[in-house]
Formats: sequence, C-alpha cells, structure tokens
Amino acid sequence: MARDRGARDETTVAAVDAAGRRLAAVAGVLLAVEAVVLTALLQTAHTTVVLPVTAAFAGGGAHAAGEPVRVTLAQVDVGSAVVVLCALVAVARLVAAGPAPSAAGSSGRPHTARWVEYSLTASITVFLVAQLNGVTDVGALVLSYAATSGMVLFTLLEERSAVGAGHPKLALCFGAALGIVPWGIIAFQQIGAGVVGDPPSAIVRVITLVMLAFAAAFAIIQWRGYGERMHTLLSLASTSVFAWLVVLAVVLPA
Repeated sequence: MARDRGARDETTVAAVDAAGRRLAAVAGVLLAVEAVVLTALLQTAHTTVVLPVTAAFAGGGAHAAGEPVRVTLAQVDVGSAVVVLCALVAVARLVAAGPAPSAAGSSGRPHTARWVEYSLTASITVFLVAQLNGVTDVGALVLSYAATSGMVLFTLLEERSAVGAGHPKLALCFGAALGIVPWGIIAFQQIGAGVVGDPPSAIVRVITLVMLAFAAAFAIIQWRGYGERMHTLLSLASTSVFAWLVVLAVVLPA
C-alpha cells in the first residue's frame, strides 16, 4: 500500500511538472512574440524616448566653490529597454520549460533559475519606473536596482533556509523591508516634482501604481507559497502590461 501511495505521489508530481513546463513554454513564446511585435511598433514611431542617467561632481578650480557640475553619463532608450526586458523574461521562461528547473520548482524545492530571472527583470523594471518618474541621478538609480535585487536574493534565501528557530518568513520580511526602498525614492520624486509644479504625467503615475501592485502581488504569492505556476503567470502579466503601457502610452505618443 505504501508502495502504491508512493507511485501515485510520483505520478502526481510528474503531472504537475509537465503542466508547469507547458505553462512556462507558452509564457516564453508569448513574450518572444510580444518582443517582436513591440519592435515592429517602435519602428513606426516618429521619435525615441530617451531617459538620462546623470551624476553631479564637485569639480575643482573655478567650480570648487560653486554648484556641482552635472554630467550625463548615459541615455536609456526606454522603448528598446522594454523590448529587451520582454526578451529576457522569454528566455528565462523557455529555460524553465526544460525538465530540470521545472521539476525543482513544481515540487516546491528552491528554483534558482526563477530568482535569477526575477532579480534581473524586477530590478530593470524598477530602474525604468524610477527614470520615467524623473529620477536621473546614477546613485539613486543604482541604489534602486541593487535594493530590488537584494530583495529577491532574500526571497531565495527564504526558500533555501530550513525552518528552525525564529520566524520561518524572517528572510522574506527583510527582503520586503529592502524592496520598499526604491518605491520610497520614486514616491519622494513624485511628491517633490509636484511641489515645484512639474509632476509626472498621468500615465506615468498609472504605470507606477500598476507596477507597485504587481510587486506587492509577487510578495504575496511568495508569502502564501502559491508556487511556480502562479509566479509564471504573474511574471508574464507584469512584463506584458509594463511593456505595452510604456510603448503605447509613452513612446508612440511622443
């Protein structure tokens, strides 16, 4: 009887693994198609939307006692950035469609590939949301990227840590405390811009709130332990919504 029960359990796990692989493959293909379609749409745009990355240096000589010298370090093409984001998630989902990583995720064991993908894509998303809200300083942008990546790594630590003394979700709590920092920077930028009379556009505020809601949803599914399939669906939804909102509401109307 015990042997039959074990065989049934193995069959159930195999079925869940197969379903997870199929879902990951579908998500990967959809995102790859979206990346191609978005690229085609961007080719029809009359202009590109570039967001600066700047730094302020005290300088010497004549500038030593004056205002810092602000220089532009780079220009980020936001349309191309969201296409790259879609492509990254598509590749990650197709990799997860392979038997080894999907089996790890579906059976509830740590899925390292999932968190590597999420640490990159979530950090890039927050970086771009901050830029859309007018954050240009390289220090604030790098901090936002690093804090978001650190949040995801704490989540990976929570999955890998055995339940022992203390709260089993302690690492997840630390990650949430770290992950909220970039959103505080974005909120400060929005409030400050509003005070000086140059607030972000309505669509940028909508994009910010939508992506904040997705970030909260990711935290909830991890806290509740909803598993790999829910993460795949949420990853597909958040990446798609962000990319389409940016291209259709920010880049094309510019």
